[in-house]
Amino acid sequence: MRITVAGDDTAGESLLDWLRQEPGLRGRIRHMSQPAQPGAMGSISELVVEGVVTGTIGSLAGLLGQSLSVWLNQRLACGDRNTAVEITTADGRSIKVTAVESAEAERLVRLALAHGEPEAASSTSTGDGQGG
Repeated sequence: MRITVAGDDTAGESLLDWLRQEPGLRGRIRHMSQPAQPGAMGSISELVVEGVVTGTIGSLAGLLGQSLSVWLNQRLACGDRNTAVEITTADGRSIKVTAVESAEAERLVRLALAHGEPEAASSTSTGDGQGG
């Protein structure tokens, strides 16, 4: 899965450092450089979460969602309303969560990763914060 971070110049490095502190994610996160987009506001950074296997999707979704929620909430508390994180799964599904929507991060990550799983079928979504 890929995580794209849009925000100020420190957002991508900050999230990378944050996720590397999570014991369940250690050794699974790597940074990939992405060329600057013409006309883009701020920098874009991409992280890759490796080693995701079917048996760990539920626990990974919860851990990643909680971590993103806290990290985004901290960005918001510092006055950064523009930081956004987009998660894209290997099969192309994606969700986008902004700092303002930080409370929704865990639920949205679970929905994206559990697509087709019984848990996702019973969940309801308002569509807020979800990408295509």
